[in-house]
Amino acid sequence: MIIYINVVSNKFKPSTRVYKRKCQEIEILIFYRMILHRISRHLSPEEVSFLMGKPLDFMTRIETFRIKQILMHDVLVMNDVLEINNLDTMVHMGVNISSEEKRYELHMTKLADRIIYELYKVDEEQDQRVTEFKLIDIRHDIDPYESSTADEVEKIAVFLEETIDAGYFNEEKQPDEVHKLCCEKLERYVRPKNLMKVLDDLPSLPDERKIVRKQSPYGVVYVLAAHEKSTEKK
Repeated sequence: MIIYINVVSNKFKPSTRVYKRKCQEIEILIFYRMILHRISRHLSPEEVSFLMGKPLDFMTRIETFRIKQILMHDVLVMNDVLEINNLDTMVHMGVNISSEEKRYELHMTKLADRIIYELYKVDEEQDQRVTEFKLIDIRHDIDPYESSTADEVEKIAVFLEETIDAGYFNEEKQPDEVHKLCCEKLERYVRPKNLMKVLDDLPSLPDERKIVRKQSPYGVVYVLAAHEKSTEKK
């Protein structure tokens, strides 16, 4: 269930969406750690989804309780993207965790420059909400560094065209793999959203240098279009 709450403001009108779920406490602890790690890595839900090779709304659907269970393979890929080296960091070790299912509400408030996540446990008997956590994320749809972003996009585009000529995309490459290569060769951290933009523009290249997005059993991969066609003929 989704509830919309609008807060009146003279300039920007903040809005709050409420998402509800009934689950065990361990699921909420993992949920909290997942969002915390994403925010600490300065990644948007769309960027994590992209690096995982999933549809771009994948993480958003998880964070809004639309996806309640995910495959272990996806958990491991997510941990790699978020640089979580130990699964134990996703839960509070030594804490007495109840197996009883409780009702929870996630309030997501969009402000002019940030997103606030507030999770409440609903006590139906007492008719009250108990705060479980509050996290603050930036607005990833706002770019305060447009000039540097344009410069980075240009550098990524030049580099990827060089990798095409070198035959890098003759084999299927996962998004996270391409991202790590860009960071290494450009000797800087590359924002995944900027890499996404460049990869989206690559299909406009001539046929012999065109890169296509392909669905594989384990997620999205990128490959040279000409190589993909030759593989299909075989």
